[in-house]
Amino acid sequence: MKLRMFATAAVVAAALSTPALAQSATGSVGVSASQVEVEVFGFEGDGQTYAIDGSVAFKASEAWTVTLQGSGATSSSDLGDDETFAAGAALTYAGSDWRVGPAVTYSDLGSEGLWTVGGVAQKYFDTVTLAGAVSYGNIDDVDADIWSFGGEARFFVSDNFRVDAGVTYASADVAGTDVDGWSLGLGGEYQFAGTPWSLTGGYTHATVDDADLSVDTFTIGVRYSFGGDLKARDRSGANLGAGSNPFASAF
Repeated sequence: MKLRMFATAAVVAAALSTPALAQSATGSVGVSASQVEVEVFGFEGDGQTYAIDGSVAFKASEAWTVTLQGSGATSSSDLGDDETFAAGAALTYAGSDWRVGPAVTYSDLGSEGLWTVGGVAQKYFDTVTLAGAVSYGNIDDVDADIWSFGGEARFFVSDNFRVDAGVTYASADVAGTDVDGWSLGLGGEYQFAGTPWSLTGGYTHATVDDADLSVDTFTIGVRYSFGGDLKARDRSGANLGAGSNPFASAF
């Protein structure tokens, strides 16, 4: 593992070790491996990505929840090697069956830095969670302004077995040129009964038509959860994601 991945693990561990969080927090830490297949301007390549990520949610008051997230990844492919790091925070207000609030994220994409600000929203039904997100991001070094709109549906077969599907549309103005992209994803997680351990898996297809770029990603992983089962983690605010950015492989 590379230095950034160790740094991410240290940040997550330090956050979870504080007494207040240890008693009342809900969240998870996971590691994953991905096979990535890329086609750009007719050239085909593939590679592997290894990642670690973590999230934790704790109540600031009866209705307000703070969510902290971090991730790090190292990639090796026909297009070169790279490392990425991201950290984010959100403050959400929860009603009886919904949650909404602002979020901010910083991503170090190897040679570029991306700041995003936006909002997240969730609606809870008995066995389904609907999640949505909108964000604005900026990369100064390449003069890029990015708007993204994502949505996700999560179906709980049981409290410890979840399947999900998501879609994201993003539009970027890069040095005066408009670029549009889409991503579609399917995933799932199964937590073993009586343990905090679960298996994860997923597939994502992303396209950036203006750059003639398409990326297919197949992922498997292992996750450690705390503070409850998968459904409790979802409803606590520890899982605010709503689709993946199709430009993640473009910058």
